[in-house]
Amino acid sequence: MSIPVDLENLEDALSEYGMNPYLITTDSRAHPHITHVTLSKDSEGFVCGLGRKSSANALDRPSVSLLWPPPTQDSHSLIVDGEIEVLETQEGPQGRIAPKAAIFHRPALSKDTNQNCDADCQPISMNNER
Repeated sequence: MSIPVDLENLEDALSEYGMNPYLITTDSRAHPHITHVTLSKDSEGFVCGLGRKSSANALDRPSVSLLWPPPTQDSHSLIVDGEIEVLETQEGPQGRIAPKAAIFHRPALSKDTNQNCDADCQPISMNNER
C-alpha cells in the first residue's frame, strides 16, 4: 500500500524522527558508505558536516540517501533520496542535500501465495516521483 505525500510534509516527519539520520553515499565501485550525520535546515535544503570519504563520494556521485531507523519496533523507517552539493567551509566540508523523494518504509507484514507484498509503505514525494 502506497500513500503519496508532498515533500512539504517532510519537516512534520522530522519532528518525530529528529535531525540525526545516516547518510548513504557510494564509492567508485558502487560500494555504499554509511555515516551518521547531524542535519540543520537552510533555505535550499539540509546541511551536514562531511568526512573525507563522504565528501569524495558526494563530489563524484551526488545522488545520496538519508536513513532514519524506525523510532519504535512497529513503526516505519524514513528514507529520503536527494542530491548533495559539497561546500567548502572554514569548519571543513559540508554537504547541502536537496530532497527529491522520501518514503516511510517497513518490512512486509505478510505475503500472499502470488508473491504480492502487503507492506504499508508510504511514499513522500514531490511531483509523485520515486
